[in-house]
Amino acid sequence: MPDDKPQDQTPAYTFQGRSQTDELLDLANLYNKEAKQLHVRAQQALAEDRQEEARLLTDLAKAQQERADQFEKAAWGESGDPLVTEIMNNLQIQRDNNTSSTPTYTAPVEDIPFWVKEIKPRQLGPIARVLAWIGGWIAK
Repeated sequence: MPDDKPQDQTPAYTFQGRSQTDELLDLANLYNKEAKQLHVRAQQALAEDRQEEARLLTDLAKAQQERADQFEKAAWGESGDPLVTEIMNNLQIQRDNNTSSTPTYTAPVEDIPFWVKEIKPRQLGPIARVLAWIGGWIAK
């Protein structure tokens, strides 16, 4: 089963700096997976003699498959679908507005207050010292 091995699955997230082609192919992959799930549910509904639900799920699966095909075409520069274009524009806007989590300014060592340099780590309590001594003794 694919759920048993998450390392074999494609990640559901994207990394900053990935190409637009990779992002489009990831979106196409998501739509393909959803289409397959809908198709499986349609087959189950058909087996349980729920004709209306089976037809609806089949139609949804076809629509999702078509959307996946559009994303694959867009990945290779062949799509003119306005929905795909809108989604890609929104992704570009998110990418442009994304702020990194790295600090923008770090103080030089000279600007650090004197009292920060004198702060020492807290001393271990008696129980922690005993456990550290026992751990060191066992490790020998």
